[in-house]
Amino acid sequence: MSSGFFVVPIMKFILLSIISIILASGAFAVESDKGSDKGSLDVRAVSAILGDMDTGVIMFEKDADKTVPPASLTKIMTLYIIFDALSRGDLNFEQKLPVSEKAWRTAGSKTFVRVGDQIKVDDLVRGIAVQSGNDACIVVAEHLAGSEAGFAELMNTKAKELEMSNSHFVNPTGLPDPQHYTSARDLFKLASAIMNRFPEYGHFVKEKQYTFSGIQQYNRNRLLWRDPSITGLKTGHTRDAGYCLVATNEKDGQRLSAVIMGSSGSKIREEDALRLLRYGNRMYETVRIYEPGTVIRKLRLWKGAEDFVDATVDKPVVVTVSRKDRSGLEVGMVYEEPMFGPLEKGQKIGAVIVKNKGQELLNRPVVAAKEIPSGGIIGNLLDSLRLSFGW
Repeated sequence: MSSGFFVVPIMKFILLSIISIILASGAFAVESDKGSDKGSLDVRAVSAILGDMDTGVIMFEKDADKTVPPASLTKIMTLYIIFDALSRGDLNFEQKLPVSEKAWRTAGSKTFVRVGDQIKVDDLVRGIAVQSGNDACIVVAEHLAGSEAGFAELMNTKAKELEMSNSHFVNPTGLPDPQHYTSARDLFKLASAIMNRFPEYGHFVKEKQYTFSGIQQYNRNRLLWRDPSITGLKTGHTRDAGYCLVATNEKDGQRLSAVIMGSSGSKIREEDALRLLRYGNRMYETVRIYEPGTVIRKLRLWKGAEDFVDATVDKPVVVTVSRKDRSGLEVGMVYEEPMFGPLEKGQKIGAVIVKNKGQELLNRPVVAAKEIPSGGIIGNLLDSLRLSFGW
């Protein structure tokens, strides 16, 4: 410091607000009596999970860490890597990629690309997302990684980054292989990542039909026709995997994902997924408290070029609470006082804490909204005097 005066900072807590979540109508009271207990949920899949994609809160699970073959749910990871390449500029939708004989000969569901053709990336993405085309997957994999095996390495690297600890991929299609597996929990993590990181591409996974080479094919996710809140994501089926589905929805500001693995039929997987999603919508609420950039409070700043700093968050402050158990949310902030300059933009200066019934749900850093230089010798001396004498 620029003078001999020194004041030891202390942690100060401010209660910012108490948020009471009040039901908007009496309709909930009638509906909530049905299937309100997790034990009453009749999920017939080998494994399953339901969670909030914004907060990661898990609302239901059944053998969610069991390793299982993913079938065409594999293509969610394939799309993730494609979207990542698009966002970095390594691909663009008008770019045309060549179809190899290997891609053309790939078994299973097809987009019906032809060997030697040059196919636009836009068509290939739709071929994967809507038609579940294995051939389209190989075309993109060979372009981005040189080979199917090289692309599998990219998939496994990304899985590790996303903390998908029960997954291993050997191809971009989901065709059966003993070393190709995942889990319901890992697929929930992947679904959350792709929907959160690439919202600009979300329309691909909820398109109901697509025509390529004169052949019209329909999305196998029939929930897109059954419920307007459904936003995606992908179906899968092989003899070993059974019928699988990752279904996502958005309703009243809440975005959920239900993963169904190993069902005995396509109708059963849809019924189970829809039952889980409606359970989550009915029994839980997602509360958005602060969006990134929101100024939470102005804090007194000493020995800075300005007397106050805007305290903000660079990530959303969002929590999921049970409608049944919650009585209200308490939102508070802790920070050091007195606070001294200079400050860098984005520098942590405190934390927002969200509690429910005394239990901490979330602890999110509070940062300086902008850079504030030092106040200079005279300003710092005056602030030291004010602090020392309590002015």
